[in-house]
Amino acid sequence: MQLNHLDLQVTDVAQSVEFFEQIFGLVLQSNRRSPAIAILGDGAGFVLVLQRRDAVAYPEGFHLGFLVEDVALVYAAHARASAAGLAVTPVETDNRSTRIYCRAPDGYAVEVGCPRRRDG
Repeated sequence: MQLNHLDLQVTDVAQSVEFFEQIFGLVLQSNRRSPAIAILGDGAGFVLVLQRRDAVAYPEGFHLGFLVEDVALVYAAHARASAAGLAVTPVETDNRSTRIYCRAPDGYAVEVGCPRRRDG
């Protein structure tokens, strides 16, 4: 089984598109002018659908995560989020991964993490 897409409800489609393009490098695949829906992709099969709702409420702890193959990419995402003035955690490293979390426009967290490589 393979994940086909994730559909998020957002209050401002254009603002959320900009967030996912700027910080995470997703590419818009639908009409940029639509205030109701946007479809973005990562070029590797993942599709993110953003649909407008007047009000959204995500449960505490809800987040989505992107995996990257190099710790430098975690630091690069941190730099982009910081430069954009977003709320972003410091880079964290433990025995599982190196990661950050930043807040999307509607308040949920987005993680960027590089799993720790285990040799042997």
